[in-house]
Amino acid sequence: MQKSGKDHSLLLVLPSGVYRYRCVVDGERRCLPDLPCETDAMGNAVNLLDVNDFVPESVESVVEFEPPLSLDSSYSFQAPEDKDFAKEPPALPAQLHLGVLNSQNSEESCARPQHI
Repeated sequence: MQKSGKDHSLLLVLPSGVYRYRCVVDGERRCLPDLPCETDAMGNAVNLLDVNDFVPESVESVVEFEPPLSLDSSYSFQAPEDKDFAKEPPALPAQLHLGVLNSQNSEESCARPQHI
């Protein structure tokens, strides 16, 4: 929660659905009487939050919104040319020549590292 003056607030992004909640004030669970509420299975009063029917405060701003255009080059694909296939593959790093698989097991090849 964030404190702003005397108020505390919390911002959550919730998927669509009906949520039941209570506030804890001074260690006591409370239902806010000026908001929609119902009684849960245990007989406790809980507030309801229905995010299924969310309507933006300013519908005009949503209607007028246009997503930014992407660059055409970001979606293009250039097929490899013949000269790309004629290139030699890059050289292997030196570490790949020192593989431990399929090597002879000996005391020298399985020596304990210095830091252990």
